[in-house]
Amino acid sequence: MSKYFSDLIVEFLHQQGIDHVTFNPGASFRGVHDSLVHEDNAEIAPEIVMACHEEIAVAIAHGYHKASNRHMGVFVHANVGLLHASMAVFNAWCDRVPLFVLGGNGPVDAGKRRPWIDWIHTSQNIESVVKDYVKWCDQPIGQRATVESLYRAFKLMNTPMKAPVFVALDFDVQEQPVEDGVRLLPASATAATELPPLDALTADGLAARLRDARLPVLITDFSGQDPRTVAPLTALAETLGLAVIDRGNRMNFPGNHELNLSGADAGFLKDADLVLALEVQDLVGALGSFLDLDDQGRPVGGAHVVTIGANDLLTSKWAADYQQFVPVDQAVAADALGSITALRERADAPGFATPAFTARRDERVKQIAAAHTRARLAWAEQAEEAKGNEVVNVAAAVDEIHRAVRDETWILANTGSLTIDGWVKKLWPLERPQSYLGLNGGGGLGYGLGASVGAALAHKGDGSIVIDLQSDGDFLYTPSALWTLSAYDVPLLTVVMNNRLYLNSTQHAQRVAGNRDRDIDRAHIATSFYDNPVDFVTLARSYNIHALPRVEAVEDIAPAVREAVAYIKAHGKPALVEILME
Repeated sequence: MSKYFSDLIVEFLHQQGIDHVTFNPGASFRGVHDSLVHEDNAEIAPEIVMACHEEIAVAIAHGYHKASNRHMGVFVHANVGLLHASMAVFNAWCDRVPLFVLGGNGPVDAGKRRPWIDWIHTSQNIESVVKDYVKWCDQPIGQRATVESLYRAFKLMNTPMKAPVFVALDFDVQEQPVEDGVRLLPASATAATELPPLDALTADGLAARLRDARLPVLITDFSGQDPRTVAPLTALAETLGLAVIDRGNRMNFPGNHELNLSGADAGFLKDADLVLALEVQDLVGALGSFLDLDDQGRPVGGAHVVTIGANDLLTSKWAADYQQFVPVDQAVAADALGSITALRERADAPGFATPAFTARRDERVKQIAAAHTRARLAWAEQAEEAKGNEVVNVAAAVDEIHRAVRDETWILANTGSLTIDGWVKKLWPLERPQSYLGLNGGGGLGYGLGASVGAALAHKGDGSIVIDLQSDGDFLYTPSALWTLSAYDVPLLTVVMNNRLYLNSTQHAQRVAGNRDRDIDRAHIATSFYDNPVDFVTLARSYNIHALPRVEAVEDIAPAVREAVAYIKAHGKPALVEILME
């Protein structure tokens, strides 16, 4: 039985199935810290994963959830820790990942504060630091209020649209003995409120419209958050002969499927007359990838646009990640899996597939498949040609890394940049649900290494090879994540794609200089590491991580990666490969 209130918090974490917590230690949650490590709680206390920075801790939990759909609790220290964590919380908000973030706060009762430190580490409305990019936040005072806040936060973060939550834990309240009558609620109290699937009338109408369309296109973006959607969505596309555009914030649809035209030059898609967008965040960007749009974001050709998802149920007054407003023809808030199931039931029903539909679908599938094949062959040829370059090219490196791991059960935790990510989607067979975890959500650097640590923790011991294709600039935001990687023997393969610059910033500098008829050769100033390059191999070794000698030739990439994989499989520990890039 709990003696102190912080013991009750640990019981709550156990009750809700949280088997890991991560944090950088801080005195504002010292009561919970003591409860986590106290021997009386050994059987129920989650395992601690210590990080060297709050941004890393949040990223670890972010990657852990994306890899497993399980929660890792995150503790942050007072206002200073929350400020450090805020960037990573924003990434999770934009990435629609539910994170359970608990923050210590100095005693709100000023009479209980120690001189100096408790004053500067106590904030009124401490949640205001992140309130505009979490789904819900609270600063409860007292034990009963805190218990209620914990349950409410856990329930709300898992209710669509999912997103992070934050609850502040008062320093003094944590350390109080449990008051009479204060106890946990039933575990089921946190059960998420569920979205229904498409109603029968809407499903009937949409299925008929998909059947009768001349060229229907399916766009998906976040539906793969639930890995159960991948197989039925693939079957639905096959049954109806849908051209598929996967925006790729998750592994939503097999990348090498003949119906997948993501990134392909398929001009005939401009004639699409029906678009079904499933859990799509940036609808204008998605539509504009294959359709001509007017200045309102509407298809010039008059394509009928239907959206299904929960995006409209979560908007921030501060962050504009809700993207440009599009006046669609029909918007339905519904569960993705249930809606896919409802449409499949109708498409598979006797009498649904008329002879005219079947002939039209089969001819359309031939056209889509031909465009898919042309694109995949062209991308493979580009990668092969790039292998003749004197300096390692991104496409060549991505292809060679896959060649080294293709016989493994790999999980791609992070791809580092849009350039690397684009080539991964063109060259790797992204087929298995959750084999590709997507980008960082908010575009905030510092995500990759921490999130990959979390993903590898989620797969520790299952035989998977978790891979971090790590850009060098992002790496340098949070290099101390290597300590956690090493300290907990997290079996992660980190491949540092080192081009010795912030590529995006360099490209913008070149663009501005060019527009102003100035010297673009100066674009590397204050965007590159040319004058003081980083030795990532030595850096990794300083954290006791097995790091191979730096690779500088394309023919050495696959052997180095294979050697690193062999080390991980033999020792269950992390390994790092650095590739010097173009």
